[in-house]
Amino acid sequence: MFLKQKKFWLNFLISLGTVLLLGFLVFKGFGIYTRHGTSVEVPNVVGMTSQEAIQLLKKNGFRVEIVDSLYDLPEDLKDKQIDFGDVIMQNPKAGDKVKKGRRFYLMIRTSTPPMVEMPNLKDLSLRQAISLLEAKGLKLGKTILKPGLPPVMRQLYRGAVIKPGTKVQKGSSIDVWVGSGDGEAVPVDVPNVLGMTRLQAIKTLSNYGLNIGSEVYFEPARNYADSSSAIVSRQSPNPNPEQKASQGDDVDLWFGNKK
Repeated sequence: MFLKQKKFWLNFLISLGTVLLLGFLVFKGFGIYTRHGTSVEVPNVVGMTSQEAIQLLKKNGFRVEIVDSLYDLPEDLKDKQIDFGDVIMQNPKAGDKVKKGRRFYLMIRTSTPPMVEMPNLKDLSLRQAISLLEAKGLKLGKTILKPGLPPVMRQLYRGAVIKPGTKVQKGSSIDVWVGSGDGEAVPVDVPNVLGMTRLQAIKTLSNYGLNIGSEVYFEPARNYADSSSAIVSRQSPNPNPEQKASQGDDVDLWFGNKK
């Protein structure tokens, strides 16, 4: 009887020890698998090139995936120097504490503008036409005065008439024919557009019936959130109260600082 009891307790203790050991090993293995208790701070990769960001994230133990691309910069990045191919969004966010091995999602800035529909500018005033182009993400190019009534008579893209609804790249320049009224050349002052952005200069020149001629950029494209924000540093002809221009004339503009 005593031997049977001794054998029972021995078997019981062995079984109990085996269960505890297995439980410990399972718990330990699960902790290693989930990296329990180990986490890293997410670095900020916004503004880096996609290659630099991927290299840094993989070095920190993340799996990286580029999920999307965007042409226009988010509002909080429009004053930053973000070039095409750079990271503009990340998930998880910088400063978050996450475990190694987590999948990291990136959005980059693409160099390919989205396509937008050309609006109908015919019979609009020049001011209305500019506002509608801006709303579509397009830019006013040249304002070409033609004999006829003052509203917009034609809309042109790369020298050819473009129909409303035609797809063009966002940011494209659209030229317009505007009626001059009596068809005779009208003398106007040349306004001072120095220090204005490109968009402000276009509006000012258009108000005088003048066009933008040649455009020269002294700084690389990545120094501008977009070309409309480039600052005029020089113009030709210069403002001169004693020298008039004719409506429809070109004004050449230089942007940025010459180095």
